[in-house]
Amino acid sequence: MQLPQASVFATLLLLPLTVTAGTVESLRNCKCQPYLPCWPSKSDWQKFNSTIGGMLIAGIRPISSACYEGPGYNKVRCDEVTKDFGDSIWRANQPGAVQHTTWETYSPLEESCPLPSLLTDGTRKQCKQGSVPQYAVRARNAQDISTAVKFATKHSIPVVIKNTGHDFLGRASRRNALLIWTHFLRDISFENQYGGWEPAGCKGDKYKEKELLVKAEAGVMVFELAKAVSKKGRTVVAGAASTVGVVGGFLQGGGHSPLGVWKGLASDHAVEFEVVLADGSIVKASACTNPELFWALRGGGGSTYGVVTSVVLRTHEDVSFVQYALNVTIPILPNETPGTANDTFWELVNRWHTMAPAVNDLGGSGYYFLVTNFLVPEPKVTAHVFVGYLFFFGQKDTKGVEKLFKPLNDWLYKAVGTPESGLVSPLISPPAPATGYLGTLATTLYGQGGTAILGSRLLSRELLSTPSGVQKSTDALRDIDYLGGFILGHYVTPGPKPVDSAAHSAWRKAITHIVVTNNWEQGASFERQDEIKSLMTDFMVPRLKKLDYDTKTGKQTMGAYVNESDKEELTWQDSFWGEKYGRLKKIKARYDPNGVFWCKPCVGSEDWDLDGICKVPR
Repeated sequence: MQLPQASVFATLLLLPLTVTAGTVESLRNCKCQPYLPCWPSKSDWQKFNSTIGGMLIAGIRPISSACYEGPGYNKVRCDEVTKDFGDSIWRANQPGAVQHTTWETYSPLEESCPLPSLLTDGTRKQCKQGSVPQYAVRARNAQDISTAVKFATKHSIPVVIKNTGHDFLGRASRRNALLIWTHFLRDISFENQYGGWEPAGCKGDKYKEKELLVKAEAGVMVFELAKAVSKKGRTVVAGAASTVGVVGGFLQGGGHSPLGVWKGLASDHAVEFEVVLADGSIVKASACTNPELFWALRGGGGSTYGVVTSVVLRTHEDVSFVQYALNVTIPILPNETPGTANDTFWELVNRWHTMAPAVNDLGGSGYYFLVTNFLVPEPKVTAHVFVGYLFFFGQKDTKGVEKLFKPLNDWLYKAVGTPESGLVSPLISPPAPATGYLGTLATTLYGQGGTAILGSRLLSRELLSTPSGVQKSTDALRDIDYLGGFILGHYVTPGPKPVDSAAHSAWRKAITHIVVTNNWEQGASFERQDEIKSLMTDFMVPRLKKLDYDTKTGKQTMGAYVNESDKEELTWQDSFWGEKYGRLKKIKARYDPNGVFWCKPCVGSEDWDLDGICKVPR
């Protein structure tokens, strides 16, 4: 049994205090909790609800609670939950769910609510609230959000912000908090159709936008934006998973995309934000109005400086692209020399990364996946599998891509098998418009509802430009694979062109983004969960960190993508923002001096306890 975190003890110590009109002051820099007298009364909640048009949702429970015996049991609801549990769109529409159940639990008190039908050990655990907020505001507009922020500030209630809950660090769930749910702000409109549009406060030709602009509200998802923009014959730098919310943590964390090598990070193309600040005021942020806030919102992390209600983004001309797809299956045969398949697989990874600079020079971007010891259903054999999908935007024919990959394909035919064997399947598609394909990619539905933790690293072009650097990276990935990590790579880095934003400078030196994932079975003990988390924090991520490392200073020379990283990253300030962290900390203090917005690991979160309830004395 784990002991509660320091935040729980800190709040409990406040119980003997006499809490009256001076509630906030008596809490001594702590947020209020439901078991304290400072918590809003039923009448307070009702009055608040009337000010937001009845948009308060109270008594929220974890989605699986309907399947547990007792007063909350509901067969119809349970059947719905069981059927749609892994549907990402369905989960996005539930106030009591996020995309990964990892972040619906609360490990300090060992609270969770697993779906009973998914438990493999035959036990029927209890359903507890975990990190699911009990109150949510189903916001209709910026004014609803402003009213919610003012109410939370008045009563010193913790705040959490969620669109779809597509967040690998759990920033969209928070125990005993008021959830500001932006998911239903879905308007998309177009600006600058006649040219000459200027961001808020800006005047003069220097600031006039030349491209068609799209304005998206806070609940818009990637597939909705891609579809709307493609109808205009344009593209937009956004993610590649359907339930990624464009405006929230994705964009504010930098935001990588299949268009990254061609056009950069998503945040590079934001020209104006509308934001609800910690005092409830609704402001614009651009290069000319609140410029420091504008800088921070472009890469400085979500849920930190305010609630972004909309963003204006540049769109881009449609271009043709050529796709290279590769699927390699290396069977582990019972009569072969031990380790042969393994050596061949990692030689493939080595050759793939050796080609990275040339792929980058040709404008290639995309994704690749390393899967070892995979049970292939037909024929039934265990194998190592490598899958890659690359996109070369601006290519008008396939000649350059064919020439680039011929040596790799020829080696695979000799080392693994010919195309006729079915073990090696390279495919080069003829040029096609980017808009249609990106729209299709963004509408691809991904199963969710499982557990997941991530770690990541941006690897430098310098590292993968030498044989020794490539071998170092292969050795590291091999070690991580041995520890049970699932590895995927992203050729999504924006290149060296400087952009004045809060996104980590390492993005401009990187050539690939390596992500390591791990998980556990539903209902696993918290002890088991902690073991897996420890592997990520103490072994896998440090192994990646050593790849780009200054031996003289003892410091990392690259960093990690804040949206796809280890929540427990030990040097997260440096890993996520590098030399920009100090400036971000000052901006946080200016726009949110009392910590109305808190998440972990986010700028300024180290000033609070592990749950963001009480400020830590300095």
